[in-house]
Amino acid sequence: MFFPCIAVISALAAAAAYIISHSVILIPITFAASFVVLIFLWAVVGTVASLFVDMNRECKKSEWIFRFYAYCIIDAVTHLLRIKLHVSGQASLPDRNFLLVGNHRSAIDPILEMGVLRKYNLGFVAKKELFDIPVVGKIMHKRFCLSLDRENPRSELQTVIDAINVIKSGAASIGIYPEGTRNKGKELLPFKVGAFKIAQKAGCPIVIAVIRNSDLVRENAPFRRTDVYLDFVEVLDSEYVKERKCGQISDVVKDVMEKAL
Repeated sequence: MFFPCIAVISALAAAAAYIISHSVILIPITFAASFVVLIFLWAVVGTVASLFVDMNRECKKSEWIFRFYAYCIIDAVTHLLRIKLHVSGQASLPDRNFLLVGNHRSAIDPILEMGVLRKYNLGFVAKKELFDIPVVGKIMHKRFCLSLDRENPRSELQTVIDAINVIKSGAASIGIYPEGTRNKGKELLPFKVGAFKIAQKAGCPIVIAVIRNSDLVRENAPFRRTDVYLDFVEVLDSEYVKERKCGQISDVVKDVMEKAL
């Protein structure tokens, strides 16, 4: 009875957030009320569910309670921040798991991409500091997100190995930002070539995505709507990836992304 009760509470809280955020009440009041709903959702449901998470234990399968909780949060945040997401290129996505690579403009990017690609159980390679956040870190762990310590080469190598294993096992697709950090400029930053080793060793396709306007959400929300554009512009099949060096793949991906942007 415990987990079904959590599911009901989550659904009610997420529904309340959606209804409130679409009401005709003044936006500041709407935002404040909706924020309270989200705090309730995080504090009650997230905290209790996270008590059952062992961060030292590898996540091997998608558990419905954490999947349900994560997507309720993603949907509610998208509505509360008044994000209108325009997606193109989904028809070209492979039927199997893949490595997603794209540009990185905002902290909201992985949230939006996970929401769109929930069919693929998309997880992300993320900086280790995020996993220290109470509740958030444990939910990320259960949604196939992998901790990356940029200052520890051995740990970085282990993260690559973990990403390869997740994709090869069929458990999830993995997303990574080859720029290595959020980019506040107009030009793409130099790529971390090692990111493409994941696809080579996992024998999987690479999906190239670009996102635009997500950096405007912070200044627009909650008073103005933000139109965010997520385009899946090209897929490099596994044979193409296998036959080329990481540096060559990096150059091709960067060229595709620059043209799309």
